[in-house]
Amino acid sequence: MKKLDWYILKKFLGTFVFIMVLLLSITIVIDLSEKIDAFVDNHATTKVIVWDYYIYFIPFITSMIGPFFVLVSVIFFTSQLASRSEIVAILNSGTSFYRMLYPYFIGATILAIAFYYGNHYFVPYSNSKRIAFERKYVSKPPEGMRYNFHRTIEPGTIVYIENYKPSDGTGYKFSIDKFKDGKLIYKLRSEKIDWDSIRQHWKISNYYIRELSDSGDKISSGVLMDTVLAFKPADIKFTEIYKDVMTTPELVAYINEMKKSGMADVEFFEVERYRRTSSSFSIYIMTLIGVSVASRKVRGGLGWHLVLGIGLSALYEIIMKFSTTFSTNSSLPPFLGVWIPNLLYMGLSIYLVRKAPK
Repeated sequence: MKKLDWYILKKFLGTFVFIMVLLLSITIVIDLSEKIDAFVDNHATTKVIVWDYYIYFIPFITSMIGPFFVLVSVIFFTSQLASRSEIVAILNSGTSFYRMLYPYFIGATILAIAFYYGNHYFVPYSNSKRIAFERKYVSKPPEGMRYNFHRTIEPGTIVYIENYKPSDGTGYKFSIDKFKDGKLIYKLRSEKIDWDSIRQHWKISNYYIRELSDSGDKISSGVLMDTVLAFKPADIKFTEIYKDVMTTPELVAYINEMKKSGMADVEFFEVERYRRTSSSFSIYIMTLIGVSVASRKVRGGLGWHLVLGIGLSALYEIIMKFSTTFSTNSSLPPFLGVWIPNLLYMGLSIYLVRKAPK
């Protein structure tokens, strides 16, 4: 690498660290102001807050807005180069604009690799620590009802619980449906289901059973039934937070389990799986957009460039929110929902690179 490459690369990474520390400090102050009452009420010491919470909060927030850090960093130092006519000097020396992008690409690669590893492995670990702290000192886990759990416990057998109380393992409006060759052959309905922690099985109260066959239906009912079902209270998960604490291999295995079991809301987990890679790749796109926008010397200089960069980042997040919402609540495939913003912004980055001063 030439001296120019090292100069730009050091500017890139150094500015990124500066911007990250600055914005993280602001974020931590805002977060602390929101949670300080909970910390005091739950007697959290300063040492515990720093080493059991904020040390793990930093990777979480960095993972969320890392591409924004990159875009602001590139715009910040590239705009300074342009205002001092250093970009003009580089281009007049015979170095093409595309060749000038080489150290930017190297810097983006270093950050993309770091974010890729962090998103897939380190951040889930830090999330488990952060969430455990929040549950202890900020927001106690709710003891209220959970709603609408359904799962395939074996091929052709589906269980459903309309209301479930995790604190005592009690569910209401319970049902079992069994199918064979696409036909319903067994249906159980019950008002209540309870988990017997001593005998490790379920008790079904006030049940009604209908067995369907070609020779006729058989109907039975009863007050209480002790039975072993192929799921336990620990398998009844209603919260999306679970996806944030799993590494990607664990997440993939869990998604496969969800699909086999017929569990609902698998799209939320698939969106998280693809987001981790998509977010890392977006660093390349934000780098290209940043250098293309800021390399042109304009009236307003750094201020105008930063406003434009922040606006583009906000628009990116809006598009991401819309596309992932369609994936989780409609028929848009999760992979496509996560990658749509990158595809759109990749087209924008190519256009801006072509329009950049040569």
